[in-house]
Amino acid sequence: MAQPVYCARCGTLMERRLIDDRERDVCPACGFILYRNPVPAVGVVVALEGKVVLVRRRYPPRAGCWALPAGFMELGESAEEAAMRECHEETGLLVRVDHLLGAFSIGEGQGTGLLLIYAATVTAGELVAADDATEAGAFASDALPEPIAFPTHLQAIERWRRMVAPEARLALATSTMPGLQVRYATRADLAAALELLVGGRSWDDAQVVATEALLTDRLNDPDKPLLVAALAGQVRGLVLPAFHQALRGWYATLDDLVVDSAFRRSGVGTALVNATAELARARSCTRVQVAFSEVEAGAREFLVACGFGSAGTLALSLD
Repeated sequence: MAQPVYCARCGTLMERRLIDDRERDVCPACGFILYRNPVPAVGVVVALEGKVVLVRRRYPPRAGCWALPAGFMELGESAEEAAMRECHEETGLLVRVDHLLGAFSIGEGQGTGLLLIYAATVTAGELVAADDATEAGAFASDALPEPIAFPTHLQAIERWRRMVAPEARLALATSTMPGLQVRYATRADLAAALELLVGGRSWDDAQVVATEALLTDRLNDPDKPLLVAALAGQVRGLVLPAFHQALRGWYATLDDLVVDSAFRRSGVGTALVNATAELARARSCTRVQVAFSEVEAGAREFLVACGFGSAGTLALSLD
């Protein structure tokens, strides 16, 4: 039997009525309608020495199972703040949120909700089980403990592995230029990346806003990432690859590549192409394609020197 519900405004016993095609609690005295909305939950995928941090749950649901550090948002905090708080409460680690890995629908019936899971970087602290966790540990992404509490956590870990896992970062760091690092862009790189793309072009405000939105979207899309080449902490080039699945398997496209004019012919562009190829191989792509018809003559010569054929295709070996 359902528990009686009293009006938060006047204290009158509420009635169940059909409002907006849903049964809701309505006060017959003052007309107050109680809307029951889900509270968003947040979680983080945190890498510690290249491994994923997990906690063993103390309480139901799924008590005793392993899960990502996660919990519900509190009033007055952003989703990112909630994710950092939950991680610290459960693991003792202070983290910085880097990317949104995904938004997931959770629960069934009256218990449905929204879960936001972020990729995060440790900034301080030592791993220790705390709050509602009985154990805490760091595990290789291909050797996770069982059972994992929720399928959404497995999905987020797989997205993290494909998008920002340390082993993928190492594969991207292919360069003959000392000190140059090719990596996934973070939000802190957006201004520099936008400046590189806009450059001396006479774009109007609408074009700049649209380009900034495109770059921001790529921060959260494992199939269309934004990679930057950084030297001494400064972004000196970027590449926009994309990964596609066809009937014959996966292939990649190189949608754009830009290098700071002061660093051209120094190895930055080659490093970005190599990084794209390495990431494509990791995704089992058999080729990287460029629309040569849309590329200037000088850029075509550079890409051919990097191994692209006259049709704009770089064949990849998966050995």
